[in-house]
Amino acid sequence: MKLRRTILNFILVRESESKLVKNLFIFEFFQGSGIALFFTAAISIFLHHLPTTDLPKVYILSAILLWITGYLYHKLEHALSIKNLITFVVVFNTAIILLFRVLYNYNIELWYLYLFLAAFNVLYLLNNLEFWGLAAQIFDVRQSKRLFGIISAGDIPAKMIGFLSAYLIIPFIGTENLLLVAASLTLVSLLLIDKLFKLIKVESSASVRQKQQLTQSIKNIHAVISGNKLIRKIAIVSFFSFLIFLIVNFVFYGYVKSEFKSDKDLVSFFAIFFGITRLITFALKIGIANKMVDKMGLRNALMLSPILLLLICGIGVYLIQEFEVHRFTFYLFGILTVITDVLRSAIQTPVLLATLQPLPVQQRLKGHTIIKGLMDPFAFLTAGIFLWFFTTSSTLDFAYLNYIIISLILFWAFFTWSVEKDYLNTLHTAIRNRTLTERDISITDKESLSYLLNKLINGNQNEAISVLKLIADQKIDKVNFLISGLEHSSTNVKLATLSIIQNNLESVMLPLLKELLNNSKDTSILPEIITTITSLDKKFKMDEFINHPDINVSFAATLSTIPNFRNKNNERTELILYNHFNNKNIIHKINAIKIVAKFKLNSFDYKLIELMNSENNQVKSAARIASATLGTNEIIIKLIDDLLITKNDLDIIETLENIGTSVLKYIEPILIGNKCHGSKSRKLINLLGKIHSRESKTLLEQLLLNYPENADAIINSLSLIKISSSHTQKEINELVLTNLKKAVQILFYLKQAQQLNPIIAKAIELELDIIRKKCLYWFSCIHSKEVITKVKNGFYLNTKESIANAIEIIQLTVRKDLGELFALIFENSSVNDRCLQLELQHHFQTLSEIVLTKNILFDVNYTYNNWTKACVLYGIKEHKNMLSNEFIIPFSLSKNEVLKNTAKHLLSLENG
Repeated sequence: MKLRRTILNFILVRESESKLVKNLFIFEFFQGSGIALFFTAAISIFLHHLPTTDLPKVYILSAILLWITGYLYHKLEHALSIKNLITFVVVFNTAIILLFRVLYNYNIELWYLYLFLAAFNVLYLLNNLEFWGLAAQIFDVRQSKRLFGIISAGDIPAKMIGFLSAYLIIPFIGTENLLLVAASLTLVSLLLIDKLFKLIKVESSASVRQKQQLTQSIKNIHAVISGNKLIRKIAIVSFFSFLIFLIVNFVFYGYVKSEFKSDKDLVSFFAIFFGITRLITFALKIGIANKMVDKMGLRNALMLSPILLLLICGIGVYLIQEFEVHRFTFYLFGILTVITDVLRSAIQTPVLLATLQPLPVQQRLKGHTIIKGLMDPFAFLTAGIFLWFFTTSSTLDFAYLNYIIISLILFWAFFTWSVEKDYLNTLHTAIRNRTLTERDISITDKESLSYLLNKLINGNQNEAISVLKLIADQKIDKVNFLISGLEHSSTNVKLATLSIIQNNLESVMLPLLKELLNNSKDTSILPEIITTITSLDKKFKMDEFINHPDINVSFAATLSTIPNFRNKNNERTELILYNHFNNKNIIHKINAIKIVAKFKLNSFDYKLIELMNSENNQVKSAARIASATLGTNEIIIKLIDDLLITKNDLDIIETLENIGTSVLKYIEPILIGNKCHGSKSRKLINLLGKIHSRESKTLLEQLLLNYPENADAIINSLSLIKISSSHTQKEINELVLTNLKKAVQILFYLKQAQQLNPIIAKAIELELDIIRKKCLYWFSCIHSKEVITKVKNGFYLNTKESIANAIEIIQLTVRKDLGELFALIFENSSVNDRCLQLELQHHFQTLSEIVLTKNILFDVNYTYNNWTKACVLYGIKEHKNMLSNEFIIPFSLSKNEVLKNTAKHLLSLENG
């Protein structure tokens, strides 16, 4: 376990990320192995049958195919989810590999050989696009900095093992059968997709896909290049880097072709050569590259490649001219091939991408797109055209290309040297516009740090604060930055600096802070200095500042003394707080309240209860809100009592919510006993949802069964609690059946009411709506919440088609008998038609108007909403003597205001 943690720390992988990183690594490993074997077979068969002078044609064909592939991939991004897109790419790559194996059995022609080798670049591009498209959606910016190198490193050992395995198996299976092994490896990655996606959550909305696209239109890319100097410069550097890589490889393949004659010999050589190259790259990328870049700086790291290549080419020119030995050129280009491959993969590309970090996210993504999606194919095209003319217009001598490469390296070095200036200008713009955060960038090289420190010292307030935010979590020596921040003329810059010192526990700053404490007269920063010193040195005494004339300074000093005295000298603590509580100044009282809350001093709960009765609303509200941190029984009782009699109760509700589950035993008797009504009861019901516990859900479900008046509020509150119901599936189905049977009765009541009074009919329709919502809630407890949400939306749209679709979903989802009954009751047809269908199974005797009225008013077989009862009373006002006063009087005493007033109105009409 210890070794595992050590390895994870070394490669900068968090424990929680390790499983996902491992699976991404393995997924890319198998894809990379298959593509490596495909390349080994392709290059060996090509060079066995054709001269290297035909390679430029392959480069040109590759450029065309890469642009076509990028365009088609762009279309697929819009049409497919990310999982389906990856599956398609893996299947496509496998099919292409197998296709070339099948075609090999027939007569090999030129078009086959050209397409065979060019197809490698297509497969490699598709693999990159799908893999990085997935990675871009899984990891945030900071994770990508740590993990992109690791997960992409799976490609390196894959190729290394692929090349070396080719060397071992080629004597037994033949070159062409490497394709079968390659196809098998890519198929293994296909089997890993489901396992991989169980570990990740990827957004699939069109907006996210568009944001993360790795392929863009040429018009878009041109706009970015022409509009941003840094991207334009990096694009040029990338172009020259890859162009040189292609030319060096072309020459090297030519010498290899002349040294090895059979395809098996070629495979063996390439397997060993590229296997060793990948091993060197892997070691450099994992263990050295990041640390080396930090020490050398961005510009020097970028210049490393052209300088080394220029030096080797210069030595090569001298040796060739001096000794005129053919083999020197072979070794020279062999070394150049290794160096260009290794440095491009381990240093050049990662540093170029890091240089884009100061840019806004959208421009940064487009910059990545330009490097891989535009400049690489353009380099293929340029190299292909140049080498084609070179090999056909003169006597072929690879030694002459050495001079061409030197010229290209000089151009490369020129643009590389100037990148840093544009990088710093971009950094300056980002700081000025405050679009740069530590989450977006990681800077540790000397040049950038020196630039930032200068900007902190000489820049304006906004620029200085931006720099402080940027360096806050960087793993660098911050002392000079912190000293400069404390010496800045802006108070806000000083406060920002003190915040960083606190958060990072920069104890090295203690001497300077203590000096500032004794000498500074600026009361705007003194409280923060006191707080910062206390966080760094718990034993430092602030007694002399407790009675400071400035209230904020006094408060900060008081806060610093509480941790020292609360356990050792309670009398001292109480005296300090009493002085604040009894001070006539409101701010002192509020500060004392904050101290009690901050340190959870339960012994002072009586003071908070006392201040809840304060005539000053600020003090009263502060006492209520602070009492949440104590949450004693006495405090809860006080809050509940105040809630029942206070109109402005938002701070009480907020406090009860913050206290949490312990308030339930006090809320339950109020709601169950029906001791509050209207908005008060609805607020308490909503509070139960926010408390979000199994106990609160159980209470809400009990209320839903027994108190229909607030069913809407109860169901909304239940939807906030993401905890499974305490009822079993059997119990829930029985509850649904009971509700549906009651709905049948109410539907027949509705049929009668439509003939009697439209107001009563409308009220009964609302009762049916409540039952439907109850049933849908219970269904969501045992079936997919997403499916039931679709049903709810269908009823909300309230069109014939949407309701039909909703009911169809219910019938396909829930128990058959429940689904059929639900459909009969709530389908979008006339009440009469529904009753006719229900009468086939449910007998209903027509009631007289007076019996129907009494059944609703006195809750026969169902507990009706008070609003429905009020509508019934109001509806009978024109029918004198329908109900005697003895039936109406009890409703005039109701706690529900609407029902009570309606009854009183009806009685007044009778008496009149």
